[in-house]
Amino acid sequence: MSARDEVLAHVRRHGSASRPELQTALGMSRPVVAAAVRDLLAEELLTEHQGENKGGRGRPGRRLRPCYPAGAVIGVDVSHRHLTVAAATLDLTIRAERRVAIDVDARPTAALDITADMIRQTVEEVRLTVDGPVSACAVGIPGPLDMSKRAIASPTILSSWSGLDLAAELGSRTGLMVSLDNDANLGALAEHRHGGADHRGNLIYVKASDGIGAGLIVHGIPVSGSFGAAGEIGHTQVIPDGDWCRCGNRGCLETIVSVRQVLQQVRHFYPGDTDLRSRLPEIARHPVARKILAESGRTLGRVLANLCALLDPAAVVIGGEMSQAGEAFVDGVRDSIERLAQPGFDNRVLVVASALGTRAELIGSLTLARDIALRGGIRRAGG
Repeated sequence: MSARDEVLAHVRRHGSASRPELQTALGMSRPVVAAAVRDLLAEELLTEHQGENKGGRGRPGRRLRPCYPAGAVIGVDVSHRHLTVAAATLDLTIRAERRVAIDVDARPTAALDITADMIRQTVEEVRLTVDGPVSACAVGIPGPLDMSKRAIASPTILSSWSGLDLAAELGSRTGLMVSLDNDANLGALAEHRHGGADHRGNLIYVKASDGIGAGLIVHGIPVSGSFGAAGEIGHTQVIPDGDWCRCGNRGCLETIVSVRQVLQQVRHFYPGDTDLRSRLPEIARHPVARKILAESGRTLGRVLANLCALLDPAAVVIGGEMSQAGEAFVDGVRDSIERLAQPGFDNRVLVVASALGTRAELIGSLTLARDIALRGGIRRAGG
């Protein structure tokens, strides 16, 4: 990669940068950075502006920001209970969005048909307001993916889609260049680029909803593993001979910490209420529910403490629906990580709820689609 391309990629990845920051981050000399920036400014791929004055002495330095070409990308978040499709310009301003509730596990064929229809409708809508092509689509899937086959790898999770080349199937139906990734990986990408843990080198992002999965960022790079199953902590056994899990094993973390299991434990406090999910922030204030949430968080934290010992992350970010469950759950996670950490490392890992909330996976899918569009050049749909 040329110095020009490295500088452009860095500024796009981080949103802005000064020349000295580029020299340090990329290990380039001042003249090399200056020449690359000069070319990128001339090509209108970067713009320069005065930095913010944060109270220090002297004038703030000038900062570089990316300029994006016209066009849009599509992001898709496939959850076990809903489908969300959004279109955004290349600066990630969302211009159209659709969401539908559907049990994807029970109705996989219908879910695939609806996803393709929603993508087509969203493309048609965004083309009315955005100049340029709709050039790429990224889809987040709640399960491990065999990236060599671009298919779901597990025979027990979304089993009706197992072995299906979803990217090719959706691409043929929509005329778009479609890519797939695990939803937790996309949540990690979004938090790393745009969330409260942005720009931190090593990051663990946990999507805690109906399933439990972790997305891993190591030295700024998403890690999916040799077979696409890195971070599948929801199927780590924590109770031998515990409850049966949908994966076919017993006592998995998911059977204890998923939002479904947590709500089951507090349901008797809210008799007759059929929509407890929407009331999670309120439920989190119930004194007994707080204890249940804290213990669930500590259970998750015990698994994450082992992962922290392996990856030495700067931050652990809790996302998914459980990120809306108040401080008790995240405090429980933090308590276990700090209690089980090596001496001297107990307070080093930042443990926080996702700054992006339940939208991290959608924002991550849009980010991946933009990366693909920019990396390959802007292509017309079907081109």
